[in-house]
Amino acid sequence: MHQSTTTNARARRSGRRATLAALTIVGAILMTGCLPGTPLESWVPDGNGDGAIDQAEMNAESARLAAVFNQALETHRREVQRHPFLTCVRRHESDRSGPYPYIRGYTAKNPGSTASGAYQFLDSTWRGASARAGYPGYAKARSAPWWVQDAVAFHVVKTGGKSAWNGTGC
Repeated sequence: MHQSTTTNARARRSGRRATLAALTIVGAILMTGCLPGTPLESWVPDGNGDGAIDQAEMNAESARLAAVFNQALETHRREVQRHPFLTCVRRHESDRSGPYPYIRGYTAKNPGSTASGAYQFLDSTWRGASARAGYPGYAKARSAPWWVQDAVAFHVVKTGGKSAWNGTGC
């Protein structure tokens, strides 16, 4: 009971962190004033001080905002990757000898079945689970990027699918 309670508390904290990351992104957009109908001058800085916003200044601000978004996205992906349950499963399924957070098994292949990737999804299970999680198009788990494997596994866990990994001790 204690292990389950601890795991549930960790999952709730991880969910809160994901929500916080999303709210941070929305807050950053709102603070910049980058909203439909807002005058361009209110959210694009006049970098050269000529009193007019030109294409180069718009491009620079777009690049800056894209960098902020990409950093927030990368931070969120790493938070999911460090989820305690996912880390435990990776350690048992695909990366027994690696250091924490056990991230060397994303291309693992089970020699006795179609299971592959960090979480050892069977190909048929992977196709259904990845589609339900919003990441279709990868025939095998190991052919998906690391963050897609994590997102699909996280979705499976969040929708009550932990039983597939019961034997891992996680």
